[in-house]
Amino acid sequence: MQQFTEEELRKYNGQDGAPTYIAFKGKVYDVSSSKLWKNGTHFKRHFAGCDLTPEMEDAPHADEVFEHFEPVGLFIPSTKKSPQDEKEARKERYRQWYAIYHPHPAVVHFPIALHYFSGFVDVLFLSNPTAEYEAAVFLSFLIATVMGFVALIAGVFSWWINYDFAMSKAFVIKLIGALFTLVVGMVPLTQKMMDSQVPFSHGMDGWIYHGIIFITVISVTIVGYYGGKITWGARQ
Repeated sequence: MQQFTEEELRKYNGQDGAPTYIAFKGKVYDVSSSKLWKNGTHFKRHFAGCDLTPEMEDAPHADEVFEHFEPVGLFIPSTKKSPQDEKEARKERYRQWYAIYHPHPAVVHFPIALHYFSGFVDVLFLSNPTAEYEAAVFLSFLIATVMGFVALIAGVFSWWINYDFAMSKAFVIKLIGALFTLVVGMVPLTQKMMDSQVPFSHGMDGWIYHGIIFITVISVTIVGYYGGKITWGARQ
């Protein structure tokens, strides 16, 4: 039976077409056929290419889950930790922390909802341009932009620890969309700082101000859609 070291096992992480292997109690199992291990992750908490023996102590199920899989080899744990092993161990601690607190899902809904809200209130403002509507549009858009920056940082952190900066289509579009929303979102904020009456303008500056507010509604919709594809995957 084939023997797998920790370094060799990491190659079978279920990413980029690689098989999905996990080690448990000295044996290596191929779980590629399991829908619960899609893309090499199990409920965003356990990751293929690793020895899961210590993690099984906290799992809600016992050893019987491995009865459905034939072992493909033996796992040979390393007696000496290399710098790469230490790096992976640190990264695993980050994953466990992330699995508890979920920083990106916890913050990403706020900017999306606030961009929708500012777009909706801006429609009310354009139909009835009052100072109250204008203040609600600006404040909600300001908070949405600030929270968007926080969500971007948390998203990049998640992208690193959970997906190793995988450059798939969904990640690229989501990143570009988030950056686009932040960059263009600074335009209305800058306009407002330079001229507090710009929302009431009927000139080009007013069209730009309101146009960008509606454009960000579209961009956060795209970001949210591809975020869903990353989380849930494409339906077959």
